[in-house]
Amino acid sequence: MEPPHSRTRVRPAVRAAVGIALAVVVLAVFVRLTGGREVVVAVARADLGLVAVGSVAGVAAISAWGESLRHALTTTKPVGGLRYRLAYLSGDFARQILPMGRLSGSAIISYAVSRPFELEYEEALAAVTVADLLNLLSAVTVSGTGLLLLVLGSGFGDVRTFVAGLTGAVFVAGGVVVLVTRRRALLERAVVSVVGVGHRLAARLGLSTAERHLHPDAVGRRIESYFATLDAVAENRRRVAFAAVFAALGWVAFGTSLAVAAAALDVAVPFGAALFVAPASGLVGWSPLPGGSGGIEVAVTAGLAATAGVPVSAAAAVALLYRVCSYWVVVVVDAAAAGLLATLET
Repeated sequence: MEPPHSRTRVRPAVRAAVGIALAVVVLAVFVRLTGGREVVVAVARADLGLVAVGSVAGVAAISAWGESLRHALTTTKPVGGLRYRLAYLSGDFARQILPMGRLSGSAIISYAVSRPFELEYEEALAAVTVADLLNLLSAVTVSGTGLLLLVLGSGFGDVRTFVAGLTGAVFVAGGVVVLVTRRRALLERAVVSVVGVGHRLAARLGLSTAERHLHPDAVGRRIESYFATLDAVAENRRRVAFAAVFAALGWVAFGTSLAVAAAALDVAVPFGAALFVAPASGLVGWSPLPGGSGGIEVAVTAGLAATAGVPVSAAAAVALLYRVCSYWVVVVVDAAAAGLLATLET
């Protein structure tokens, strides 16, 4: 009979396989609706040298975000080296391939980077919170810079949807900042109330381990640890500044990947448009599928058509190639990192 822990490891793998399969189906529909064979032929004729450059830029973007988090984490405990980078990429692998991974990404990354360094999960989550906020704000900043370059250059088309997405991102970031700085008591009461339901349910079902972890006293200590770490990170302005710089560099690298993907297909896309579209599409192109598949491709296609006047079929081809460079290649690198980390830990 198969051990229970083996079954629990299989479930995420099944979810990931189903999610990837659905993503492929959605992308096939996307290709069919935006030009079909014309799009496929265009991608197949891409300059492989430039595709390699775009892929390096995509991997560099994820690596920059890993460095952003490292600077946030280092305020509480020194982390770094090959083990940290492998742990971060392993967490990114899970975030990228699981359905709803973008929504639960903070929890996934927190678990991945806390394990090798004996960090408390709450400490890692606090650092990830800061890094995520900086990532969100840097996305708005980089995208706004790209929009400014377009305004100063040849102009742009209808970008209201993207500007609305950027504005929404600012409000979300502002709301999170208010909750964790000025409304902590409200946030703590909400968490304790939700966890209390789980605690009572675990008690009724006789789940002693879950009951112990969900006990109000244990939850209270974890909340205190989370806020203490959050304060320690926020007070180290030098580290926060470094984290912000690396977060912004990550978005610039993604913009570079998009611009290079367009060049590989001989499609004229100003760098300002690439800087605007890459972060904005990540914010407005939400999708529950792995890596935001489907939503981001549509957002990039619409963004390139609006800002650079690229025909829909050509824009779709650029979007697909950009995703090869910035998502599918990254997933392969993440998988290799996860495998290497598993080898080092055995």
